[in-house]
Amino acid sequence: MKKYIVLFLFSFQSYSQEKSKIVYSNETVVINSGNALEVETFVNESRAISKSKNTHEYTIRIPFDSFSEISNIKGSTYITKTNKRIDLSSYSIATIDAENENIYKSDNKYKYFVMPKVEDNSLIEFSYKTKLKQPRFLSSFRFQNPIKTQTAKLQIRCNSSTEIGYKLFGNYQEKIAFSKTKEGNFDIYTWEANDIPEFEGEEDMPSPLYFMPHIIFYIKSYEIQGKKEELLGTPEKLYQWYYSITKDINKTDQTALKNKTLELVKDKNSDLEKAKAIYQWVQQNVHYVAFEDGMGGFIPREASDIFQKLYGDCKDMANLLNEMFRYAQLNSNLTWIGTRHKPYTYEDVPTPQVDNHMITNVVIDGKSYFMDATDKFCPFPFPSTFIQGKEALIGKTEKDFKTEKIPEVESGRNKTTILMKLNLENSSIVGDASVTVSGFKKSYLLNHLSAYNQKESEIWKDIITENNQKILLDIQELQKNDYQELPSKANFKLKLENGIKDVNGKLLLKPVLLFPLKESLIDIEKRKLSIENDFAYVYEIQYEYQLPLDYKVEFMPENAKTENDLGSFDMQYKLLKNNIIVTQKIASKKLLLDNKDFILWNSFIKTLIKHYNQSIILSK
Repeated sequence: MKKYIVLFLFSFQSYSQEKSKIVYSNETVVINSGNALEVETFVNESRAISKSKNTHEYTIRIPFDSFSEISNIKGSTYITKTNKRIDLSSYSIATIDAENENIYKSDNKYKYFVMPKVEDNSLIEFSYKTKLKQPRFLSSFRFQNPIKTQTAKLQIRCNSSTEIGYKLFGNYQEKIAFSKTKEGNFDIYTWEANDIPEFEGEEDMPSPLYFMPHIIFYIKSYEIQGKKEELLGTPEKLYQWYYSITKDINKTDQTALKNKTLELVKDKNSDLEKAKAIYQWVQQNVHYVAFEDGMGGFIPREASDIFQKLYGDCKDMANLLNEMFRYAQLNSNLTWIGTRHKPYTYEDVPTPQVDNHMITNVVIDGKSYFMDATDKFCPFPFPSTFIQGKEALIGKTEKDFKTEKIPEVESGRNKTTILMKLNLENSSIVGDASVTVSGFKKSYLLNHLSAYNQKESEIWKDIITENNQKILLDIQELQKNDYQELPSKANFKLKLENGIKDVNGKLLLKPVLLFPLKESLIDIEKRKLSIENDFAYVYEIQYEYQLPLDYKVEFMPENAKTENDLGSFDMQYKLLKNNIIVTQKIASKKLLLDNKDFILWNSFIKTLIKHYNQSIILSK
């Protein structure tokens, strides 16, 4: 023990002037399959704390829920300058609920404690044991953390008859060494990484799971008293479990639900109209309330109960939609999916970790639609923004299922259209502006209006002013058109002061007043992570300037057009009698800009900005 401390202090003192770091993070998973399958995890971690003011670096939260038990929590702080060790008191360990404003009821909790008497350049150590009650919920291990990690090691010890599956994700995989050895009747799997830098997040990045090196591991099969038990390992086995926990739902009387469904669809002439009527009724009447309470986090509640109470989580709303679709004689099924937060497929991760959401799949006239009523204003029949491009698992019968990739909604369906009729008055530009928004642009607007109704006028104005804050607007008319196929609309009176310059009797006019994407240049030297967009979109803007009396156009820019896989723009100028018509079409096409896209993107944006700065010269 003394030898360990001496060696460790040498290492620590060598780095005492550095930032805080994780000296080692070790996790050992022991899987025993004697008379019953038992899974226990032993965690041991040490951190070198540089500055005691950074309390978050030595505040420990150990998550658990009804499927796991935490025990044997121990810890200590070692003060280097006084050579003193202070043990963690059991009275300092609290059990607290995991707070999440989006979850109504949850069994997620934390063991919470702050390491004692931490000073600058202290060393902390803590350890604990976890007992897992549901072996399908074996978790993951991360090799990177918000502070530098000197060593991170995962070890799985299991009977040789137990088959383990695993998959690595994220960056720095070349730094992760793997070995498999035997020790008696045990197989020992070990992954170890050294010198992994701190993870630094960036604005508009995807989920950290896309970047942080981590491993997902699971039990494929095991033996109990010589009998082999299959657990996970393929999408088929995962679906078998999903089916087993959902096959007995919806056993209560659903007469009222059926009658309501038939009432909604009685005058509809097509299956698509029937689906729309049902979907929008659920959107408008059932309130999304998340539950993560034991198996209630996996099994939908009775559709009749959700219909009566008018609230539920994603599983409940998916189940309600599914039952109503079926009463309308539509081909629908419950569907599991991981949102864009998770970078996994069912083939890579055939475990419950692949999913965090449930929706409803309905097939109409041979076309597959993915319905997610948790987004109150998602336009029919769009998928929600956060499942675009993801793989879904559609459950059909006990044995029959399929995986299908959800399409991304093309940019042209998420459109902002702005029409301005403008006059030049002295040095100002004045006139009228009408705005329409459709697709995800509309749902984005309506969700913001619903959440921040006290800022209604600011939110409407922001459609224009987010692209030029110098423009002054006076609202004339607003139309939300919430659940109609019509776009949301707004009409404004507009004024831009100092929009015209008089240079030696000639008027210099910069006709483009709105600048979508102008601020989206990427600092390639600094930016390390890819950039995620909620959805692809299009701006279509037209400016109609009336020529001032006795003035003519002396110079007008040439038309310009550029298009690539990431975006496009089209700038058109024409003179029509006494009016100058300028049209501006801008598209952002890609949900994810990878690092390899940055150079092309910047080239596109620089060209766009160049055309934003073009001028028209008017003379007498």
